[in-house]
Amino acid sequence: MDQVDSSRPTCGSGTRSEDYNLPLHIGALFIILGVSASACAFPLVALKVPQLHVSPEFLFFVRHFGTGVLIATAFVHLFPTAFVSLTDRCLPSFWTEDYPAMTGAIALAAVFAITIIEMLFSPERSSCSYQVAKNAVHDTLPIISRASVIRNPLLAGDDINPACNSPLNGGTPSGKSHNHCVLAAQESAFNNELETTGPDHESRLRGRSNDDIPASSKGIDSEQRRKKLTMQCLLLEMGILFHSVFIGMALAVSVGSEQVILLIAIAFHQTFEGLALGSRIAAVGWRPKAPQPWFMALAYGCTTPLGQAVGIATHNLYDPDSETGLLVVGIMNAISSGLLTFTSLVDLLSEDFLSDDSWRNLRGRRRIIAFLLVFGGAFGMSLIGAWA
Repeated sequence: MDQVDSSRPTCGSGTRSEDYNLPLHIGALFIILGVSASACAFPLVALKVPQLHVSPEFLFFVRHFGTGVLIATAFVHLFPTAFVSLTDRCLPSFWTEDYPAMTGAIALAAVFAITIIEMLFSPERSSCSYQVAKNAVHDTLPIISRASVIRNPLLAGDDINPACNSPLNGGTPSGKSHNHCVLAAQESAFNNELETTGPDHESRLRGRSNDDIPASSKGIDSEQRRKKLTMQCLLLEMGILFHSVFIGMALAVSVGSEQVILLIAIAFHQTFEGLALGSRIAAVGWRPKAPQPWFMALAYGCTTPLGQAVGIATHNLYDPDSETGLLVVGIMNAISSGLLTFTSLVDLLSEDFLSDDSWRNLRGRRRIIAFLLVFGGAFGMSLIGAWA
């Protein structure tokens, strides 16, 4: 082992063969700032300013094309970069020989971490309150008969009511768990009312229509959906911001022709990624004059330039090929790849194409076009992966 360690190459790129072009790096910082901020804010501006006459089809394009961009960012940009960094031959043998799969383990840990976060903070976790559902039933909610529970395997089972209070029945992308709990609570309330009023009252209870759901109940569902989308956007942005800092630092320490190529590639990267994130932020349904979406767009716009500023200030000290640089960049990219893999596949792709709502809202030709857009975004971002 000692012999292996002694033969291990030294980390670091050594002396620069070309001069550091400070004016070009400062100009690149403002270019990336303008591109990133404007791309992320554009979908928000399009919704706030109807005079721009931005077609809904354009937002449809950006939404699904951006999903493909984010998926490719995780699989083509982040994970391979993290793997290359953490298996560099100059690192200690733990990373290269003892456990070279550490990159995948870190990404997997990030997936489990974000799953736990979504479970803990899901707005649907506490939405299945038996008492609320029972009170709503006694107002105007439709009632489900005992026979329908027996016929429906989703509702049949032992001890169905206590399951409503279980965190395991938190919301899923399809919303099935939430509906299960509400329907079970409605059935229990129906049974109680039937016991106190007699079977003659059953026909009147069954006659209530689904259209009689009170506006307050619909408002609660709308608020829960808004909170869910907000949490998804925050987790998505967190995964993006993690690696954006190091993208900026990598650009800031590049020199010569490498800098120009990297600047062009990162500009396209930030444009596609910004439009993707901005379209998801715009789809949340914020309250009028809410500042949160603008802060989120600003955070995305400033993160990569912040990394550039740090890289410019420390370009004589920071070396991305040093042992510390390889470990920091590799670990953070592995974490980001896990976060983006989960959010892009589970919260975006699955929600858009596999959930119950998607089969009602996205059908026929539009579904095919949307999926082709996802593929196009993934393909385009994969091509950019050849340079950045």
